[in-house]
Amino acid sequence: MKYCSLDPDVGTLYLYFTDLTAGEATVVMEYPAHLLLDAQGAIIGCRIDLDDDVILSQLELALEGSHNWLDGEHGHLYIRIADEEPAEVVKLDEIAVLDLDDDDLVLGIELLLPDEWRAPERLARLTPWMVPFDDEPVDGEGPVVFGPPLNPSDETTDEVATETAPEIPPEQWRSGFVALVGKPNVGKSTLLNALLGEKVAIVSPRPQTTRVPVRGILTRPGEQIIFIDTPGIHEPDHRLGKLMVELAERTLPNADVICFMVDISQPPSRLDRMIAQQVQRARGHKLLVLNKVDQKPLQPGANYLPAYRELGQWEMEIAISARRRLGLAALLSEISARLPAGPPLYPLDQITDQSEQQLAAEFVREKALFYLQQEVPHAIAVEVEEWLEKETATYIRMTINVEKESQKGILIGAGGSMLKKIGSAARASIERMLGRTVYLDLWVKVRPNWRDDPGALGWLGYRAKNFL
Repeated sequence: MKYCSLDPDVGTLYLYFTDLTAGEATVVMEYPAHLLLDAQGAIIGCRIDLDDDVILSQLELALEGSHNWLDGEHGHLYIRIADEEPAEVVKLDEIAVLDLDDDDLVLGIELLLPDEWRAPERLARLTPWMVPFDDEPVDGEGPVVFGPPLNPSDETTDEVATETAPEIPPEQWRSGFVALVGKPNVGKSTLLNALLGEKVAIVSPRPQTTRVPVRGILTRPGEQIIFIDTPGIHEPDHRLGKLMVELAERTLPNADVICFMVDISQPPSRLDRMIAQQVQRARGHKLLVLNKVDQKPLQPGANYLPAYRELGQWEMEIAISARRRLGLAALLSEISARLPAGPPLYPLDQITDQSEQQLAAEFVREKALFYLQQEVPHAIAVEVEEWLEKETATYIRMTINVEKESQKGILIGAGGSMLKKIGSAARASIERMLGRTVYLDLWVKVRPNWRDDPGALGWLGYRAKNFL
């Protein structure tokens, strides 16, 4: 949730996932809703009970919130302003209205609150997210706001976009490699996508989502920055995990700039300290990137910055929110100042080293990460078996590999329901990438213990030499 508004006349609470403009919401869907309450009875979010008519790709904006998540097993969409379990869940008599745009993305949710839930004490936790409500009617569609209120001291959202570079003599260019390193789930892939303005790396609430380094290429007049989104460095318990850590660590010696990313809402962990030591041994310029400044600290009132500063010698520290795109201009400025002189290393219009086939397979894995529970998602590897460009559509056949027969059953679901959910959501993402109709044919195969089998790792494309 970006912010919310309350229409006092009719008692509707609207939760925004993006800035709305008049006429943008063209489709509505209705579902049962519950309020999530804290121990004092204040509203901290809601639960929407979805059905199979909603696919994951439609919830892309809703799930960008760091505290929002989808319980794929029960179809419950949780929208929360804080990472805390509700003390009470209260069912609303009136159903919730989901506003969608022409691309079938959910833009916001409208809840009709009874009088008792409009009291100031009930809305106290939502106050920091409240924005003025625009009461001009828009043909019965979703409400429109002018944007969140900003104090003069507030940092505004940065707009970062890839530009087509003009003709500049090669000797005037600067270019280099920037490694994004850190423990799992600190926001490296989210940052990469935000910097490029396009999705080139999959994201999910689960740690260890990124398995191999992904290069994102940002070209601006006179400079080209090649970002390397590395797998989260962790303590592996299988061969794939060891390969992931090895690939991440191998990016450090050759990086011109190293962005050590941390979650500033939490204190440094033993893993943070270990990674910081590795970064300090590298030759590149070292920046401390403090992500998630928009989140409250784990312990109220705590300040973890001094502890992160003590992890090493940093040329600069930059506070950002990758999810809300705050501080990105300052980060790019610090990176640009440290790029070595040199011509562009990639074509000026290229934004990633990932092929369309690789991205399509990753979209399938991303949707599985959202929908599946427990150990199944990390036991998945996706192969593109066939890719045919036909006159009116692209036909793609993929195999989803798992390690156990029980995982295969969970992945397929009753009557193929889970595989259908994953396929429908992935197909929508692939169609947006390709700009044309896609027929996606998914199959499931068991490769016993493939994460610990060197032969299977190579067969599935996880070779160190391919990513360095």
